[in-house]
This record gives sequence, structure tokens and C-alpha cells, in this order.
Amino acid sequence: MADTPGFDYCTILQTSPVVLGMTEDSPEGVFSRLFDALVAMGCLPANLRETARAAVNAREQAGCTALANGIAIPHGYMDEVEKPVVAIGVHTCGVDCSSIDGQPTRIFILLLNHQGSRDHIRFLAAVNRRLIIPEVRVGVLMAQTRDEVLHLLAS
Repeated sequence: MADTPGFDYCTILQTSPVVLGMTEDSPEGVFSRLFDALVAMGCLPANLRETARAAVNAREQAGCTALANGIAIPHGYMDEVEKPVVAIGVHTCGVDCSSIDGQPTRIFILLLNHQGSRDHIRFLAAVNRRLIIPEVRVGVLMAQTRDEVLHLLAS
């Protein structure tokens, strides 16, 4: 397995869309909105949107990606992406994603990566190190701007 040369967690975050105030009533609705944000920001070509959706759905079928503390990290693998592609969503009240603690999920980190790379593991480890801190989670949930969310996740 190869890593993408120059993997940089903060650079990945800085190029990621952030969707605040989400109100979709299902995980699928949340994922759809995040895919739309990736396409709108130019992070994912429109013709790959459904391929990305299928990749994430396949991973969700294999096992739920909702963690504890209101966090989910849905992800999928696509040969068409050369480096990690991320979208961040913050839901106003949360949706039932069958999390391991039974709590509604409010923070979504959607991740797409090339199958042969371990960069997704590096990204997941880095974002998890930030989100295990309660003050960071609360800050993300209270954030009013994209820059606030990115600062909290990158610090």
C-alpha cells in the first residue's frame, strides 16, 4: 500500500467544504448534502458523485461508521481519487446513525480515498485525536463559520 506523497492533514482540511446547520432527517440525506458540497466546491467531479455515493454506501453496508459522542466518519474507496477528499457536516439536532452509544450523530466527516492508499488511516487518526477532546466537539457544534470548524479540527 502506498501513501500519497506530501500527505498533509491541515491541507486536506483547508480544501474541504463545511456544511453547517444541517437539518436532513436521515444519514442518506446528510451524505447526499455532503456530496453536493464536494461537487459545488470542485473537490469531486459531478460525474463521480454517484460513484462516490455507491462507495460510501458499500462501506456503510459492511458496518456502520457512526462512533460515540455524536460523530460519524462515513468513508469509501474510489480509484478515481488520488488523495483524500473530505467534507464536514454539522447537524443541528442530529440523526440516528445507529451509533455505538445510541446517541444522535451531529458531526459528520465524509472521507473518500484511493483503495491502495493508507492516507485515510492517517487522516482518521488525526481527526479522531481532535474530536476525542470534548471542548473541540462542543466548539464544532457551536461554530458559526467554516473557518471556526477548520481551526478547531486543525489546532
